[in-house]
Amino acid sequence: MIVPGELLWLALVGLPTASALGCVVLSPRLAERIARAASLATLAVALLLLVGPARGSAGGILGWDALSDLFAVLVAALYALSTWESSLYLASVRASALSPSNYYALLGGFAAAMLATLSVSDLALMWIGLEATTVVSALLVMYDRRPASVEAAWRYTLIASGGLAVGLFALALLYRETGSLDAFALAAHPPALTAALALVVALALIGFGTKVGLFPMHAWLPDTHSEAPAPVSALLSGVLLPTALYVFLRIYDLLPSTGALGLHELVVAVGALTALVAAFLTFGQRSYKRLFAYSSMENMGIALVGIGLGGIALYGALLLLVAHAFAKSSAFSCAGTALRTTGTSRIDAVRGFGRRRPRTGVLWILSGLAVTGAPPFGSFVAEFVILTGALAQGAYAAVAALIVALAVAFAGINYPLGRMVFSRTDPPDRPADVPEGWLSTVVPGIALGVALAVGLGSIPYLTGAVRIAAGGGFP
Repeated sequence: MIVPGELLWLALVGLPTASALGCVVLSPRLAERIARAASLATLAVALLLLVGPARGSAGGILGWDALSDLFAVLVAALYALSTWESSLYLASVRASALSPSNYYALLGGFAAAMLATLSVSDLALMWIGLEATTVVSALLVMYDRRPASVEAAWRYTLIASGGLAVGLFALALLYRETGSLDAFALAAHPPALTAALALVVALALIGFGTKVGLFPMHAWLPDTHSEAPAPVSALLSGVLLPTALYVFLRIYDLLPSTGALGLHELVVAVGALTALVAAFLTFGQRSYKRLFAYSSMENMGIALVGIGLGGIALYGALLLLVAHAFAKSSAFSCAGTALRTTGTSRIDAVRGFGRRRPRTGVLWILSGLAVTGAPPFGSFVAEFVILTGALAQGAYAAVAALIVALAVAFAGINYPLGRMVFSRTDPPDRPADVPEGWLSTVVPGIALGVALAVGLGSIPYLTGAVRIAAGGGFP
């Protein structure tokens, strides 16, 4: 018998899947309407799962809890924002191997693959879902057939699939040790820590960390995120990376809180190093989309530090993933408007953008502040909580690394962004302005508003974080 939770799961994955299948045979105009309606319905279902009482697993295959529901809301929300914004991108495409109907079909398939990954308890099915996202998103990256985007898509496919092959080996080893790949059952009755289980976690860090874009497995990320269409870049940065991190978190959760053969320290070290490398790589970038790609890598590194530390730092990591998803969606949306307006993604070729697009310029500046941890956005609160958790555990090296990374990334992203928006010098070959629809400001405005609301709504938790820093514990 199907219980209400399973019905919601079927709707959560079935709506974007049905939309994807329908868009293949529909006209572009009708495909756009169907995709938009399906994305809003998917978001409504995800919100019902988040606030509803349905929790648990079914048959060792389906599984949902508060964690998976939170990630599902992120995917559904950004899927809706990206679907509604996509008409602006499609209107600017001059040549493509696929029709707009196929674009909407792939977008629905991309969302369905991520939602399916988040709606199962079997780790092997999670792996299949992640591999499916690689195939579908690679086609979206090369949608406009530019040589650079095709090359980026191939690099992404090869590196991500290679990393996931390592992740598959980790799952095979886990099954050999435990006889199960049911993440929920394993978390309820964790296996004894052995050298083999430690190897599973280490391999999972490499395998699924490749999909997250962790250093040094990140080579695919900057090109892919910068060459993809702006709505797709928002999905890649905002929710695909967290979805891969979610799968690793399910495996990492099997470790005991102490005495884990140095694996906690390894995870923290990889996260801190990723954040540092990404922060310094923001300097000297020539493309503003590539700049935001490295910002995503930096945020994933910071979140991984919170996951590695656990406790209140884990809460900070989840909060960061939520705030970053919406802030980065706004940033890439504004970047898409800049590309359509100026005809270039080169930072040094964009000047006076704020005078040509005043509202988008303001949103772009605020998006840059939001993704780099400026108060009162959610990323600031999240990073403060992670640093507090690190201090409480005596991880002073991680604290120092994150502070440096945050400061460097703040300057490396906001300085060139400010020059593009506020400069009064126009390039001599400035193209004529083209009218922009209401979606060009409404979509990033909504996303940025959510990132701000996350910060304001989380401020009360800072009291508990301060008590932790003072040694008082967290209620």
